[in-house]
Amino acid sequence: MGTTPSHRRLRSGGLAALKTLLDLPEETRAGWEIVLFEQRRSVGGVWLPDPPGAPTGPPELPETPLYPLLHVNTPHPTMTYPNFTFPPGTALFPGWAALQQYHEDFAVHYNLTPYIRLNHTVVSANWHSHPPEGDWHVEVHTHLGGAEDEYVLRRTFDHLIVANGHNHFPCVPAWNGTEEWLANTPLGRPQREILHSIYYREPQKYAGQNVVIVGAGASGRDIALQVSPLARVAYQSISDDKDTTPGARVIRKPRISHFTPDAIVFADGTTLSDIDTVLLGTGYENRVPFLSAPHASTLHTDPAPTVNSSTARALTNNLHYIFPLHKHIFSLAPELPPTALAFVGLPVLIANCPSDNAQGMLIAHALANASLLPPREDMLAELLAREDSLRGRGYDPYLIGHRLLDGDTEAQDYQDALVEFLKKRGVLPDDGKKYVEPWRRTARPASMLLARAWKRVEALGEQSRWLEGVQTEDEWADLMARMADWQREWEEEHGEAAVALDFHVE
Repeated sequence: MGTTPSHRRLRSGGLAALKTLLDLPEETRAGWEIVLFEQRRSVGGVWLPDPPGAPTGPPELPETPLYPLLHVNTPHPTMTYPNFTFPPGTALFPGWAALQQYHEDFAVHYNLTPYIRLNHTVVSANWHSHPPEGDWHVEVHTHLGGAEDEYVLRRTFDHLIVANGHNHFPCVPAWNGTEEWLANTPLGRPQREILHSIYYREPQKYAGQNVVIVGAGASGRDIALQVSPLARVAYQSISDDKDTTPGARVIRKPRISHFTPDAIVFADGTTLSDIDTVLLGTGYENRVPFLSAPHASTLHTDPAPTVNSSTARALTNNLHYIFPLHKHIFSLAPELPPTALAFVGLPVLIANCPSDNAQGMLIAHALANASLLPPREDMLAELLAREDSLRGRGYDPYLIGHRLLDGDTEAQDYQDALVEFLKKRGVLPDDGKKYVEPWRRTARPASMLLARAWKRVEALGEQSRWLEGVQTEDEWADLMARMADWQREWEEEHGEAAVALDFHVE
């Protein structure tokens, strides 16, 4: 595969991957056709709200899990693409609308929109091998408005970059007895419900109800904070190693064991018989439908596979972990050339925009010159070593999946390693600096402290004073450092519990 092909077609996913492809020198991508198919009406991913009038209840899956009270859970400067800040005056922990606008602004600023096809759903992508290479046969359905605007598009591409996100396919635990419990609503009470957080929108719906909130992740904690003040009684069902949500008015319960027609039975044998609604903050399954059966055969989806990264002949997905992949990006399945298929955004517990950008840079340069990547056997050996390292630390890599651990350290080191690899290969200048700036490494672990600080700033009405004149990355970094020091000094005297948060921060 040459570095300057006469014609190369790329189906790109994600704004970061698109930008990094377009950042390549024009002579490198001469003859390339690059297109990004976006299923929704605009960019922004989960930050783009439901379309007007769209159903948000079962059995249909909503387009987004976004709820109106959603705020970011880390300071926005730590979430940005490099060298592209939020507008001056943006609250340090803004609501969802600022995030959606940020992604739209990014696409416009870097002139990405001519390459984006909105309202285009990729239905299937099948690899056709004709050695030494091959191509993707991709089927796309358009939905531009009226029935006359709907049609099927079939295209071939040399490379496929997948960036379809994490938060679309709910993980719903299978408990015995749920149907009987749901069918046995007591007289005079609201119809019983078991609802995943993807359908959650307004806490007012649960006013006066008895509610069980399952989970202690970001969604479970947000729901606990929002619903518990309005509910008659709110319980939070969590595992023994988790804490209930700070600031939420909840009663702790262990994991749910099963349901009877009259009650919810918990792992410790206790029961609750007066519950109206069970809200599930139980996360999402990692699915890529257009690569999987019945639409395609590239990605074998099996919740309990009998293969692992060293034995899999096809790319495999156990709903937690897609394997084997190099650096969470390139397929190492023997049936595909390593640069035929790449993923952007699989890592979890990481700042997505800077991480996606680092991944995009590696992808762009590898597509321009596949010889940049190590031999497949070396990449596989590196993957197996990482999995062994996780086992040595007490983790099952096939359950941990693409989560990056050790607080924020592994996430930052991961991004640095991607860019450092390109510097060592000579395709990026070695400026002697890490990709992740020191201020990002400092600010993300301080998210809780900064959230308490910002809450106090809002209570004092001092937002304008703090935000005045702050525009550049360095100025945002300085603001966060000053605010963290200000809050630490205050908490030394008053204690951190004096500031209550009404949204969850990770």
